Amino acid sequence: MSADQAKFEEINAYFKERMAESKKIWSTRGKEARIATVAKRPADSWRSMRGMQLMVHEISHVGNKPFAWGFATIAVGAVYMQLKFTEEARNGSDYWTLFHKKH
Repeated sequence: MSADQAKFEEINAYFKERMAESKKIWSTRGKEARIATVAKRPADSWRSMRGMQLMVHEISHVGNKPFAWGFATIAVGAVYMQLKFTEEARNGSDYWTLFHKKH
């Protein structure tokens, strides 16, 4: 009988531990808990940044510098090519005349 009692106590302890863990998890859910979590977050966190502020923050990281330089190079190259694409070049382009030119 004592082996059965020990097994019962072990299972009971396990389920009590699981119940406490579940209650802890469920206490972090719901509208009120989300509002409390957001209120605890610092205002200057990257999670609260939007748009250009977030982009500048990410570019300032050392690991993102090569990506930022590559992105800037491609962007400048695309703008340059678009500015050099004159009306004469458009008319000479098979793609442009086939898909974009108004007939």
